[in-house]
Amino acid sequence: MADNSKREQIILADIALVEMVTGIKTVKRTIPTLAVLDNFAVTQMPVAAVVGRLPVPKNHFAKRDGQVDFIVSNLKVDVYVFFQENESMDSELSSLLDDMWVAAYTDPKRGGLTMNTWLECNELPEWLSPYYAFQITINHQYQHLPGGI
Repeated sequence: MADNSKREQIILADIALVEMVTGIKTVKRTIPTLAVLDNFAVTQMPVAAVVGRLPVPKNHFAKRDGQVDFIVSNLKVDVYVFFQENESMDSELSSLLDDMWVAAYTDPKRGGLTMNTWLECNELPEWLSPYYAFQITINHQYQHLPGGI
């Protein structure tokens, strides 16, 4: 993993953002299987998985000599949140979603790493009995050099 790539820096900034959400107890970089979720203690739930997709170049800007100067790409970072089924699942989902929303828009430029950030929610939460899950996609538009992502 290129620790110095802008892609990685943006993903790490999103992980730090998710870790700041008070309702989230555990943050991982991979989507856990049901067997893995079963190994988490109740005190470690909800669990969030933060997974970066590949950047999609949207535009490039060239110097007068035709060499590419920089590229503008979109990067999607998916956040999957898993918690245990209970009588107040919908209320818990609302609370977690609200906290994630506030955190994501507190610094939409991620300290200057991105040009713009916006959220998309998967409209339909999933029941993976005995777990309840929802997904938020954090979209970033960012500028990078042609020699790296």
